Amino acid sequence: MTHELIAARPSLEGLVETGMLKIESLHPGGLELTREFAELCNIQKGAKVLDVASGTGETACFLAERFGARVCGVDRSEEMIRRAEAKGRAKGLKLEFRKTDAARLPFGDAEFDVAICECTLCFLEKERVIGEMVRVVRPWGWVGIHDLCWMEDTPDSLKRTLAEIEGEKPETLEGWRQLFIGAGLVQVKSVDKSGVMARWIQQSKRQLGLVGQLSLALRIIRRWGIRGAWQILQSERVFSSELLGYGIVVGIKP
Repeated sequence: MTHELIAARPSLEGLVETGMLKIESLHPGGLELTREFAELCNIQKGAKVLDVASGTGETACFLAERFGARVCGVDRSEEMIRRAEAKGRAKGLKLEFRKTDAARLPFGDAEFDVAICECTLCFLEKERVIGEMVRVVRPWGWVGIHDLCWMEDTPDSLKRTLAEIEGEKPETLEGWRQLFIGAGLVQVKSVDKSGVMARWIQQSKRQLGLVGQLSLALRIIRRWGIRGAWQILQSERVFSSELLGYGIVVGIKP
């Protein structure tokens, strides 16, 4: 399911895509987690990095500024591409962004040193997108993701709720690791970062403040009605559940 379709209905993702919820770092842990992730992926100065589902360009700018990487971002959303390009220009950075399908990357084999995807693979055709990321990375290059992770004992009803509202279908952390191994990656490492989830939700609420939360609720009701507001509340409850965690997975293309 594309971001455009998700944004057309009441969801947390829809709030971001429509600009109703104005945040730049669209994943738990923010840029501090991106820094740890980049180090695990061995991103160094001059590395050519593909950022799959690059969103607002926050990560692309960060990797260029902090690590000296050459970053190309791809995303299905024209709005995200526009925001990312504007952000790169404002910072005076030489970045490339393309509107494209992550499952059909418009690049040749072995064009990049590293391919990453932050908190978006659970929306996408997982095996196909990982396969494409592996294809475009050079031998001994790195592939990495961080994303939502179900706990092993999560009931199917909770998984269905998230899939129906947000279009997201996370794996367990071990499930993500097995997808990497199945794609032919070696030295696959997984890191449980579930602690960032609660902090992310609390920080988002603090940034909005009580007045901001009330204002957002009114805008949600005006756009989607009481039923839409209830649906978004149900999604928030899933994200706040101890059964939904977070994790990093990285591996090397042999």
